[in-house]
Amino acid sequence: MFKAIVTGDLHYTGVNPRSRLDNFQEALGAKLLEVFSLARENEASCIIIPGDIFHSPAASWGVVAELIQIFKAAPCPILTVNGNHDIYGGNAVSKHRTPYGLLTKIGFLWNVEESEFNGPENVIITGAGFTTETDTRTPEGAAQFSPRLYVENAFQIHVVHSMLMDRDPGFEMRHTLISQVKTQARVIISGHYHEGFEISHRDDGVMFINPGALCRLSAHVAEMERAVQVVLLTVDRERGTEAKCIALRSARPSHEVLSRDHLEAAAERETRINEFLALLASEGEAKFLEVREIVEDIAAREAIPAEVKTEALKRIAAARERLGAA
Repeated sequence: MFKAIVTGDLHYTGVNPRSRLDNFQEALGAKLLEVFSLARENEASCIIIPGDIFHSPAASWGVVAELIQIFKAAPCPILTVNGNHDIYGGNAVSKHRTPYGLLTKIGFLWNVEESEFNGPENVIITGAGFTTETDTRTPEGAAQFSPRLYVENAFQIHVVHSMLMDRDPGFEMRHTLISQVKTQARVIISGHYHEGFEISHRDDGVMFINPGALCRLSAHVAEMERAVQVVLLTVDRERGTEAKCIALRSARPSHEVLSRDHLEAAAERETRINEFLALLASEGEAKFLEVREIVEDIAAREAIPAEVKTEALKRIAAARERLGAA
């Protein structure tokens, strides 16, 4: 029997996101330790984190060292692919010069894009990290879902860092729909899309998994409402393939760790600006842009010569005419 604990993006960082009220780094550490505990309890063969291990490819050495200390507690290999936050500017080659690359080289992460993982039940896990072609309508974009190694009769799991979605987002953004994916894999595990779609079964038997990010970086409504969870994936040749979501007990309620104050302040500011602009449009010269009265008042108070005042009004009138305000 093969078992794996599947998470979403990690985004480990030493800097608290603007919306967090708690210590973000400590919260992530507690979640990882719970993930390791679940892996141990379920005798998992591996833990799969589909990219964005770090929030930045320029993470400090202190932050890297702290994450290494946490990873030492992992009871089994941690399989990954690089996310967009693990590399510089979508350049996949740069991963070898980043903290992500360091952790793969010293054995704390297993990059399944470069070396497949072989598990019980003839399970083979491969992957494709984020590049500039990810989620594009190009051959390279489509190829991210195709295992580079295909073994007949093996149960293939493929890990990607893709904006893979179960429905159209309703606005312009780079993404791939589950219905568009062409693959020989039996299971596709994806990150990048923080909201996630949990577990989706396609008619052709392919299973898609994204439990949502392990982190909560923002206080947007979708982030505050979703559960922080992982997926336990089980492959048994006799009983079949099962996947179930497990909510993390260490994830505190959103109202305790997330603040919307900065979002509400920005919304209020935007409302006030719009109201002010609407006032200008409706009142016009009658109550706001009485330039002539202003000039007359200043000229009287400062004893400005009449010819200077007249010339100023002429220039203002000419400028307003050029701007279409006359």
